[in-house]
Amino acid sequence: MKVLVTGATGFVARHLVPALAVEHEVFALGHDADRIVSGENIKPVVVDLRNARDAEFPAVEAIVHLAQANVPFPDGALDLHAVNAAATVALLDHARRCNASHFVYASSASVYGMGDRPWTEEDEPAATDFYSATKLAGERFVGAYAGVLSTICMRLVAPYGPGQRNRMIPRLIDSVREGRPITLNAEGRPRMNPIYVADVVGVVQAALAIDGSHVVNVAGDDTASIRELGESIGRAIGQEPLFEEGDNPAAGDIVCANDRMRAVFAVESLISLDDGLRRTAEELAAT
Repeated sequence: MKVLVTGATGFVARHLVPALAVEHEVFALGHDADRIVSGENIKPVVVDLRNARDAEFPAVEAIVHLAQANVPFPDGALDLHAVNAAATVALLDHARRCNASHFVYASSASVYGMGDRPWTEEDEPAATDFYSATKLAGERFVGAYAGVLSTICMRLVAPYGPGQRNRMIPRLIDSVREGRPITLNAEGRPRMNPIYVADVVGVVQAALAIDGSHVVNVAGDDTASIRELGESIGRAIGQEPLFEEGDNPAAGDIVCANDRMRAVFAVESLISLDDGLRRTAEELAAT
């Protein structure tokens, strides 16, 4: 199968592209040629998705749309809309015109907003921020093509793992290792159930092999607060974490039920949070 993967300079794609290239011909699309992952069966495609309507995409049988803009609002509003929403439409139209069979869209659990119980796919998204609005718009565009091709919208919960930088979990690891206190919000929130990147890769591989259209939470089994994440990291690296109480209010949690993910993609086991944090910390220590 010929597969176009957008966001090829990003964290998830750096794991996904080589894994797909074992069995497929992968077109790795990014805006910076020097940062696109390379290897056998991988062909780089340099495109700035802010101008997706005018771009030329290769003819493929499947598209995995991982690219996203996650820039500050309101200054980045136009880029957020262009990449997260408008580019999604351009890619869907390309998929239709080249008779692709599958479209996989990386959405975010942030569309739900914050809550007091695990979110399920039947819950109405309640987030009101601009980033979440663009991701939800992308989901709805993808859903509109459900009668044209097989579609999967993945509502990802905090993917993490080796190679990730400047995000929550790597920052927590750096804080514990360097002996800097981790600031806690009131009531220890938010709690979340992050998913290890290798498990995300497995979900995408499974999505390319099934028919039908689905919106699916892609989340781990283990739920943890920021304190519990810090404590797990401390056990992994053999260093006692430090904490300090902050004064931010408790907005709620981002915890998603993953029952549908297990059923749709026949997921039997996931990497535990403790194991995933250990692997991530080991990779960071080696760099």
